[in-house]
Amino acid sequence: MEPRRRAAAGSGQGTAPGFAVRRGLLKNIRPSYLILLTALPFVVYLFASSDRYQAALRFLAPGLGTTALVTVVAYVAACTLGLVLAGLQLLKQGERTARNYLIGSAVLLLGATLLLTRPKEQYALIGAGGGRVAIVQGTPTSASDPVKLGKYPGAEAPQAVRAVTDLSAALDRLETGQVSSALIPAAGVPEGATVMWRTSFLAPALKRPGMLLLVIGLLGLALTFASWQSATHPLRLVSELYVDVLRGIPMLVVILYVGFPLQGAIRDATGGFIDMSRVTRGIVGISLGYAAYLAEIFRAGIEAIGRGQTEAARSLGLTTWQTARFVVLPQALRIVVPPLGNEFIAMLKDTSLLSVLSVRDITQRAREFQAANFEVFPPFNTVAILYIVLTLMASSLAKSVERRTSWSR
Repeated sequence: MEPRRRAAAGSGQGTAPGFAVRRGLLKNIRPSYLILLTALPFVVYLFASSDRYQAALRFLAPGLGTTALVTVVAYVAACTLGLVLAGLQLLKQGERTARNYLIGSAVLLLGATLLLTRPKEQYALIGAGGGRVAIVQGTPTSASDPVKLGKYPGAEAPQAVRAVTDLSAALDRLETGQVSSALIPAAGVPEGATVMWRTSFLAPALKRPGMLLLVIGLLGLALTFASWQSATHPLRLVSELYVDVLRGIPMLVVILYVGFPLQGAIRDATGGFIDMSRVTRGIVGISLGYAAYLAEIFRAGIEAIGRGQTEAARSLGLTTWQTARFVVLPQALRIVVPPLGNEFIAMLKDTSLLSVLSVRDITQRAREFQAANFEVFPPFNTVAILYIVLTLMASSLAKSVERRTSWSR
C-alpha cells in the first residue's frame, strides 16, 4: 500500500484523505474539464435541435482549416524569429566590432551618394491648360501629382488626367485634340511646342535603392555610436529595440500595418513582384508581433543555464555553435515549454483579429453569416464554442508535451 501511495504522489495524482483516486477513462482528464463535460449534453442538444445552429456550423467549418493553418505557420515563424532575436541579445562586442560596423555604414552611405547624385530625368508639360492632360504610364507621382492637383506655376485648377502608354501616344492625343496638354520627357518635346512647366526627378530605379542604402547606412552609424557608448554589440541593440517596440504596439495595429501600408510599400518597391495574399499578410503580422514575446521567453530560458556548463563545453573543445546546439539549447527548450504553450494558445485566439483583413477564418465567416442572415446568436455562439474546443485541445497538447519534457523524466 505504501509504495502505491508514493507512486500516486510522485505522478501528481495524490488525493486528500477521504477522496478516492480517479480511475478508468477519466484519470487523464483534468478536473476542471470535467465541469465542461457537464455542459456537453446541452451543446449537443442545441445543435441537434436547431436548424440555424446547424447552418452556422456548416458555414463556419471551412474556416477551421484557415485558423489552424495561420496558427501553426505563424507559430513556427515566430519561434524561429524569436530564437534568432534571443541569440542576438546574447552577442558580445569584440575589439573590432564598432570599427567594422563603422566601415560598413560608410560603404552604404557612399553607395547611396553615388545613386542619389546621378543625373535627373527632365520632364515637360506642353500644350495649353484648362482641359485633360496626358501622362505617360510609369511617370513618378512626384512629377504627376503637381499636374493633377494644379500646383505648378501658372496652373488655375486641378486637371483631369488621361493615362497613355508611351511618348508617341501622348503626342498623338495632343495633336488630335483629345487632350489639351501632355506631360512627357523633355527630350521628346516637338519643336515649336509651348512648354508650360518643367520638372526633374531621379529615376525610381535609382531613387529607391539609394534611399534604402541611405536609411540603412544612417541606422548603422547610429548603432555604431550607441555600441561604442554602451560597449554593447550593435545587433544586440537591434534585437532589444525590436522587442521593446513590438511589445508596445497592440497586435491589431501590427496586423493592420502589415496588411495595408507595409504590403503596399513592398509591392511598389518590387514592382508588383511581391504581392502578398491576405492570409500571408496575416501570418506575417502575427509572426512579427509574437516574435518579440517569444524572444524574451527564449532569452530567459538560455540565461537560466549555468555558465559552468558553457565553460565545460568549451573546455572539451566544442565551438560556440556546438555548445549552443548540443548543450545550451536542449536544456533551455525544456525550461520554456510551458510559456511556449501559453503563447500558442494566445496566438490561436488572436487569429480572430485577421478578420480585419477579410481573412476567412471562423470569426470572419461568423460575421459573414450574421450579415447574410441577420442573426447574431447562432454564428457567434458557434464560433465561441469552436474556439473553446480548439483552445482546450491546444492546452491538453501543451500539457502533454510539458509532461514528456519535464526534468523529472
